[in-house]
Amino acid sequence: MDYLEEYKRWCESPEFDEETKNELLAIRNDEKEIEDRFYQELEFGTAGLRGVIGAGTNRMNKYTVGKATQGLANYIISQGTRRKGSSD
Repeated sequence: MDYLEEYKRWCESPEFDEETKNELLAIRNDEKEIEDRFYQELEFGTAGLRGVIGAGTNRMNKYTVGKATQGLANYIISQGTRRKGSSD
């Protein structure tokens, strides 16, 4: 999906709140800003998840934090229930 399609999805999908949609609609005539917010997903680096706060896949917001949190939860679950020091 290209960045304009992703922008449109965020503006129209019921999974995003009205405040987020209003922020994005305010930049609807600024293609460069839309591209910067949606051309990639915010990357998790050596310093963790860091970025400009705002709406979009390349911004720090409750949706990108939620996605990273879900990824961590999935990883923890995949590791099973071994206890530290266990020989299993």
